[in-house]
Amino acid sequence: MRLGPGVDADEFREALLIFLPRWAFWTRVATDGVDAADIAVTREATQYRVAAVSWAGGYSVADDFHNAANALAGLLIDAILAQNKTFCCLHAAAVEVDGSAVLFAGPSEAGKSTLALRLAARGCRHLAGDRVLLLDGDAPYRVSGLGLAAKARTPLPPGPELAALVDARWYLTDETIAYLHLADDEALGFGDIRPLGCVILPRRDPDLENEACLEPAAAGNIARSLIEEAISPAGPALLVPAMGRLAEACQGYILHYRDGTVAAELLLSELSNKSDG
Repeated sequence: MRLGPGVDADEFREALLIFLPRWAFWTRVATDGVDAADIAVTREATQYRVAAVSWAGGYSVADDFHNAANALAGLLIDAILAQNKTFCCLHAAAVEVDGSAVLFAGPSEAGKSTLALRLAARGCRHLAGDRVLLLDGDAPYRVSGLGLAAKARTPLPPGPELAALVDARWYLTDETIAYLHLADDEALGFGDIRPLGCVILPRRDPDLENEACLEPAAAGNIARSLIEEAISPAGPALLVPAMGRLAEACQGYILHYRDGTVAAELLLSELSNKSDG
């Protein structure tokens, strides 16, 4: 990236590390002929403008360097996609269970991030809470960590284990989100790859008779959810059949639940048992 006049490099790097704690950033003074960049950050009066340079990725305007850094995190992921057509990005959460990635797919506020954190609080390695890279090739499918800070919506849903994790690992809190910095053995690093074990579609239902239940999902339901939450530079002509192949190749489940704590315990038990054969 290239930082324009008025943007403090050290201050901006510290802000970036809030949202991208597992990335490495260093400062280099630009010289003539060495100023190529994928992203440019400029300051105009009291606002920051974060814009794609090397591809048609658009721009964001922020009122302070924290929001600018958060916007830049999204553009950096877009840059990875623009330069590597074998990836697609999923709006999804994921954890590692017995060496494989368990992916939670679905719309916003379906409970994906919270379920991932509940499992992390029970010893599963956190892979993603919001976005994950999927290597869009033939089976076996793999997912790659993005090194993003884990996020918890506030106020937190009930559960002492979740509250304890957030209390121990929170780094920055705004009105609705707590950003967490998990330890090295609690989170997957940027670029670390795990095979995809299964896809879970969370369905939160306060009127559910049981506190939680897990049932097999049809491949069509899995494919539809993945297509709705996927972004790829390859375009829909390649993305749609790729998600269909993935849904046919991996296990898929629908998680019906009204109690997140019970749902996490059920997932940990069921998925560990399935991994054991």
